[in-house]
Amino acid sequence: MKRSLLYQVGGPDGGDFETLAGEVALAEELGIDTVWCFPSSGDDGSFAGSAPGIWLAGLAERTSRIRLGWGVGAMLPPERPPMRVAEQGATLDLASEGRLEVALIAEGPLEGVWAEGYRMIVDMWDTPTFSWGSERFEVRPIDVVPKPHQKPHPPLWLAGWSDDHARAAGRGGLGYLDVSGANDEIVEIHRDAYAEGRAEASPEDLVCVHAFGVMGDFEPGDEARERLAHWDSLQVDHAILRAGPVEGGTEEARRRIRAFTDGATDVH
Repeated sequence: MKRSLLYQVGGPDGGDFETLAGEVALAEELGIDTVWCFPSSGDDGSFAGSAPGIWLAGLAERTSRIRLGWGVGAMLPPERPPMRVAEQGATLDLASEGRLEVALIAEGPLEGVWAEGYRMIVDMWDTPTFSWGSERFEVRPIDVVPKPHQKPHPPLWLAGWSDDHARAAGRGGLGYLDVSGANDEIVEIHRDAYAEGRAEASPEDLVCVHAFGVMGDFEPGDEARERLAHWDSLQVDHAILRAGPVEGGTEEARRRIRAFTDGATDVH
């Protein structure tokens, strides 16, 4: 089971990039697989008000191995057209030499325009000349550049918090990142829903390897160790620690990171 961190950046306090970079450097040294940067939610509940991609661009220069996860909110027009996501994602993948992961944050109905949007992103990354024609979008032939470093493209995930989200991710051929913070009984329901959706997916629609990740808060100690062992038995592929912002600041975050990489036991 891989282990990753998740930060929400760009909140009301602005955040501190140097603090984040220091914590991520520690995580990379200790063998953490991925650091996810998600936008903070605004007063209206949307995820459109901050730019985690800019933070990740800085982290790309400061790191060499750890994968960089970009949480994308408000993907669709007029807030953020799929073409902009494709361009920015490819740029981040090039800057990190092929270490980008992309999680589209579940907002609104997950069929129709939303599903068509991520299909467009994949085509923009995969094909030399992109064109699209549907009831919703009409794009004349264009070369969307740059192209990502990873071939065929960076892995795509859906970040959500319900069994409907998990099922939609599986059906769409995406990885699923469960950010519900739910208890293990609900996590198991979400895992089963993801597997059901994945079984319904057409092989041609699979845009990510089978991947089921779960975010949680882990306090160092036996309870956290037992929970991680249980997740492993549930075939959770990625355990994700909510690393920031946390009460106690960077000292607390570093303590959690060290414990998380050491089987969630106390490390000094």
